[in-house]
Amino acid sequence: MAKIIAPNKQYTGTSASVGFVNGVGETTNPNLIEWFNGHGYEVIEDEVLADEEEDKEEDKEEILDDSDEKKEDKKKGKKGDK
Repeated sequence: MAKIIAPNKQYTGTSASVGFVNGVGETTNPNLIEWFNGHGYEVIEDEVLADEEEDKEEDKEEILDDSDEKKEDKKKGKKGDK
């Protein structure tokens, strides 16, 4: 699926059979993707979207790992105090 970004970021409606809300629509149709590319729309293909989602997941994992390490450090600190 490709995300289509309209030139008018406030556009809500239908263009070339694709529904848009606040300037953003989605389609899997390669003909429409090509059409939007040629008519001033920004097109973000699947691979880019998948990479962005993967990056978000990695960021979440890092945050959780950091949180777990801090908990372990606190436990070690309390044990050392006794």
